[in-house]
Amino acid sequence: NAWDKIFDVNVKSTFLLTQEVLPYMRKRKGGSIMYVSSIGGLPPFKLLGAYSVSKTALLGLTKAVAQDLADENIRVNCLAPGITKTKFAAALYETEEAHEMAVSAVPMGRLAVPDEMGGIVACLCSNDASYITGEALVAAGGIVVCLCCNDASYITEEDQITK
Repeated sequence: NAWDKIFDVNVKSTFLLTQEVLPYMRKRKGGSIMYVSSIGGLPPFKLLGAYSVSKTALLGLTKAVAQDLADENIRVNCLAPGITKTKFAAALYETEEAHEMAVSAVPMGRLAVPDEMGGIVACLCSNDASYITGEALVAAGGIVVCLCCNDASYITEEDQITK
């Protein structure tokens, strides 16, 4: 079912990949692991169903794994991006109406582009962030302050995972 598939892709695979890379990081005596969640998991966002809950799970996984690995000099952090112009998020911006609604929800007045998220990941994985672990960095142009209303009227019923 969709719930299992979403959790397999977003949570289980993340956990299993972490287990696979740990022997190499331990051999190197350190490293950095980066998970990618979403603002849709900051609180769970009911219109996004299992996807949102899986992204909330990644936030918890970040904290748990970071605590376990901190004494081995292995840092674990998480990026929680807002609406980013990717194929996955196309329904949120591909029509003019959807784009206008999405942009109007972002205090910075624009959507993110993938390179912006890549730069954040590169920084958090670098030595410049050597004292940061167990953190979730939100990069959403200020949209998080608007999530309390849980309004995503620009998402159509066919876009909802639970329908």
